[in-house]
Amino acid sequence: MEVVRIGRFPRAAGWVAAFMALAGGFLCSAAAAADLVDVRFGVTSTNETRVVFDLTGPVAYAISGDSAGEGRLIVEFQGLALKPGQSGKGKGHFAGYMLAAGGGEAEAVLSFARTAKLKDHFIIPAKTPGEKTRLVIDVATADKAAFEASLPKKYKDLTAVIKAATAPTPAATTLPPIPEAPAPRASLPVIVVDAGHGGADPGATGPDGTREKNVTLAAALQLAEILKKGGRYRVVLTRTGDTRLHVEERLKMAREISPDLFISIHADAHDDHSLRGGSVYTLSDEGTKRSTSEALSQGDYQVFDLNIKDEAPDLRPILLDLAQNHTKNRSGQFADLLIQNLSGVTPLLNNTHRTADLKVLLSPDVAAVLLELAFISNAKDEANLTSPAWREKTMTAVAKAIDGYFDARTPVQHASNAGEGTH
Repeated sequence: MEVVRIGRFPRAAGWVAAFMALAGGFLCSAAAAADLVDVRFGVTSTNETRVVFDLTGPVAYAISGDSAGEGRLIVEFQGLALKPGQSGKGKGHFAGYMLAAGGGEAEAVLSFARTAKLKDHFIIPAKTPGEKTRLVIDVATADKAAFEASLPKKYKDLTAVIKAATAPTPAATTLPPIPEAPAPRASLPVIVVDAGHGGADPGATGPDGTREKNVTLAAALQLAEILKKGGRYRVVLTRTGDTRLHVEERLKMAREISPDLFISIHADAHDDHSLRGGSVYTLSDEGTKRSTSEALSQGDYQVFDLNIKDEAPDLRPILLDLAQNHTKNRSGQFADLLIQNLSGVTPLLNNTHRTADLKVLLSPDVAAVLLELAFISNAKDEANLTSPAWREKTMTAVAKAIDGYFDARTPVQHASNAGEGTH
């Protein structure tokens, strides 16, 4: 296996250039310098192990690896303060780790006791002052071939790939940078508010006969009114009356308008009528893969402001995957803010942030969430859904989350709970 190592972290303006300069790994959330507090290992099952880096704040990191011994994962950090030469024992799949630092960069080398593949990695941001930020890496039992396949693709000659990825095209402009905050837009951010169901598709029905299509439209109109009064955004509603839109039409609108944020509003339902509370869905890993597959099969090569149609065929899915990861990070960030603002305003499920393979969220370059307002099948939630006072305070909380999202625009990746989607 050829190893492409990172000499210095890139300072490219666009995410494509940044990615190609980092061809040996993933570039993730960036921030100011932080300290490494601890490295912890946990055996989550007989076939899976987790390693957690406890940090005093978020940092930019990249993951690569090589096949030495049973295999090694290499995590490189930018702006991380640590004591060089520090090492320790691991657990489960990991034999141990060693730390090195220099030139404002740091590296952690994780040696396998038995070969595994990279299963997942994400940042869990601190939610309260003094709480640690955590970088989590999960691995699962696999052979060397699967381990190598789980790492980012490598190229023997990066010069040609970088040139191809960054060459100007008729539709190309500089993309929102990762990890730096994006350049200011000349126009107002565009928010698409999607009222679920409609027309011949009523959605779920409550005990008193309340129809989901009506409460989602009322909530969407309320949110649009609040946002328009604030004057910070251009708001687009997928429907303003009792009309039916297929999921494909909603998705097409999200792609053609090129919004900065897409919010689909629904009301949940369950046979257990005691269940109540809202929840927020973002796209699952399965959905991310399906989005890339559908985009390629349909010849949809427009990602942000870049048309990758003329790029090498083996490069297209990589760029689409990168766009999806970028979008997934921003969707997770907004989901966190949404939950924080809704907490205490309306009942929420315990596992509030969930992921699912929801087609309405499949756009690879639009941050998107599906908001389940409440369980329409629960009598108390149904009463809330039909209450103008509840609707106003709940949509005001959603609007505050939107303001917070655009005030910060700091991409992070969220550790979310898997859930089932019905829409």
